[in-house]
Amino acid sequence: MAGEPVADMAIDFIRFCYERDRREWPRLYDAMCYVASKRLYRGLGYDELKDAGVDLTFNGMTRLARISREVTRQLGQAQGRELAPSY
Repeated sequence: MAGEPVADMAIDFIRFCYERDRREWPRLYDAMCYVASKRLYRGLGYDELKDAGVDLTFNGMTRLARISREVTRQLGQAQGRELAPSY
C-alpha cells in the first residue's frame, strides 16, 4: 500500500479541504468528513470519494494522513514561494 499511486482526484480533494480553512492533520480529517457529508466537493459523498482514492474510514486513515501531510506540506512550500519578495 505504501507504494500505491495516489489518484489526482484524491490530491485535489485534500487541497480543496485544506484551502477552505488551512487546517492541519488531524483537524483536516474533520474538515474532509464535513465536506464529504455535505457533498461540497464536486457533489461527491463518502462512497464516491472512496472510489476515487479518499478512504475516510478508520482502515484508510493512516494512508490518508500520510497523503494529506505531503499535500499540505507542498501547498505550504508553494505559498511560501508566492509570498516571498522578488528582487
